[in-house]
Amino acid sequence: MIYSSYEFLLLLPPLLLWFYSLRSILAQNILLLVASIVFLAWTSVWNLLPAFVTIALVWAWLYADARWRRLGWRAAGAVITLLVLQLAYLKYRSFIAETFGLSLPAPTALEALIPLGISFYTFEAISAVVDTKRRPTQPTLLSWSLFIMFLPHLIAGPIVRLRQLMPQISQRRVFQWRNLSIGLHLFTIGFAKKLAADPLGRIVEPVWAAPAQASSGALLLALLGFSAQLYLDFSGYTDMGRGVARMLGFRLPINFRAPFFAHTPGEFYQRWHVSLSSWIRIFVYDTLAVAVFRRVRGRRKQNRALFAVILVVMAIFGLWHGSAWHFVMFGIAQGFVIAGWAAVTKGRAPRTTRGWMTSFVLLQASWLLSLILFRADSLGTAGQYLAGLVDGAAWVSPGLAWCLAAMLAAILFQAVEYHVRRRPVARVLRWVRSTGPGALLVLAGFVGVLTLKISIDARAIATSGQAQPAENFIYFRF
Repeated sequence: MIYSSYEFLLLLPPLLLWFYSLRSILAQNILLLVASIVFLAWTSVWNLLPAFVTIALVWAWLYADARWRRLGWRAAGAVITLLVLQLAYLKYRSFIAETFGLSLPAPTALEALIPLGISFYTFEAISAVVDTKRRPTQPTLLSWSLFIMFLPHLIAGPIVRLRQLMPQISQRRVFQWRNLSIGLHLFTIGFAKKLAADPLGRIVEPVWAAPAQASSGALLLALLGFSAQLYLDFSGYTDMGRGVARMLGFRLPINFRAPFFAHTPGEFYQRWHVSLSSWIRIFVYDTLAVAVFRRVRGRRKQNRALFAVILVVMAIFGLWHGSAWHFVMFGIAQGFVIAGWAAVTKGRAPRTTRGWMTSFVLLQASWLLSLILFRADSLGTAGQYLAGLVDGAAWVSPGLAWCLAAMLAAILFQAVEYHVRRRPVARVLRWVRSTGPGALLVLAGFVGVLTLKISIDARAIATSGQAQPAENFIYFRF
């Protein structure tokens, strides 16, 4: 089940009515936990197994640490190690076998299964262990389970810290029209993005499947189309999740802030998948950088060590996205961009208009080219794609022109994100979210997007005899 499926759209209103009819925090949290379990188990009940193991493992450590107070960081490190081993076993088992020749046995039911959301809630559990050790707290088993299983961020993020969500879980939620209006607004925007991303994926798929047979023009358009698809799909799904959370009275952090408007690599990762970038920086990069400064003497040696740290960290960032070497190379390529920009500019932002424009063009071009490694099925396919981009063949496939329209739509969405703090944009958003006419406009927009989805499916049924299947969120594959 995904947020844009008919099943979810039909089940959400009854869930909201039932949730707000309950009069106690306990009842509301139990209902949300049950709904989250059903949501995760909808495609396969085996998706629940690693989530339950994560909950039980960390809760046992929390209980023991609170009782004896002497377990220390070694026990916390052991828990984190077990979480990482579970993630490696369930998600990277085939990658380990292909790379190191180490075949790990698995039950038949788990052989071809990558549990939904395992990367997201594993990182959340790791951050919770560290945060709890630094600032001792003892959540109840129910609140801890809901923190990991919370439906709106369960399978697509954002990656939430304990201090961001736990205080909200401990409060009873009271219905407010403003929350419903803002939540529906976010959900509608995400729904529209998702509806645009699905057909775009079907348009570019033939080109990515056989890049050696496509012209350079078709390859360029397919690359632009995938860049737009990735943003629309990922940010759209996150928007829908944040919208569902707001309808329930919860607030989740923003995960995208107009990344196509970034001028420097550092700014880009403050705008793209913000929660993951922040997690990697806080829990991986900062830890390794501190170790470098403590153990390495001399500015030049430190700079070289930090360069290696950036490459290692970004390799982990790439591997997080999928269990294949082309994802690792995607991360390393981005690491070279970050380190190269820091080396050339000494970490200083451009001071002139020409400098800003040059930095912007180089950054966005490097991002586009690195997406070839992200999207290709293998390093060989990525090489074919890069070679085809420069062969000078004629432009073909007029249908790919929709990729330009999708890129324009992605830029328009991000233009609102980029200028959201400007007074005219803020006033319009406040009117849409806080007034009766604005709420009616949002409702009309949702009905319009839903009607468009129904019409697309009806047309598909008329031509092929079955509805167009709802495309899974891109990150479901990872």
